[in-house]
Amino acid sequence: MLPTLPRMTSKKALPLFYAICPDYSTEPSATLQRRLKVRAEHWKRAEEDKKEGTLEFGRGTVAPPSHPLHTDPKLPSSLQAMNGSIMFFRYKSLSDVWDRLKEDVYYTGDVWDKDKIQVGEFIRLPGEGEE
Repeated sequence: MLPTLPRMTSKKALPLFYAICPDYSTEPSATLQRRLKVRAEHWKRAEEDKKEGTLEFGRGTVAPPSHPLHTDPKLPSSLQAMNGSIMFFRYKSLSDVWDRLKEDVYYTGDVWDKDKIQVGEFIRLPGEGEE
C-alpha cells in the first residue's frame, strides 16, 4: 500500500516558484560590496517571509572557481565568492513572485542583475494543492 501524503497547510497549497537571481557581473567586487552592505536587511526580510510561509528556501550562490572573485584581494578570506541568489517561494501567481523580488533590497540596491533574473513555477506533486 502506498503511503498517503499529509494534508497541506494553506501556504503549502500554493504553487511553488523558483527565482534564480544572478548578481551583476561587470564589476563583481563592487557588486559584492553592495551585497554585503545591505545583507542584514535582505536576511531580515527573508526571515519574515519564512515566518509567513512564503519562502521555502533561499541561499546565495557561489561563483565557479574560474570567476575573478576567487582571486580578488578585496574578498575577505572568511567570505565565499557569492555571485547570486536562488529562492523557492509559495505564492498565488508568478506576478506575486516578481512583486516580492522587486521589493528586495538586492533588487533595489543593484546587486541582482535585473535582466538576468529567471522566475518559474514547479509542477505540483500528487496531493499538493488539495485543501
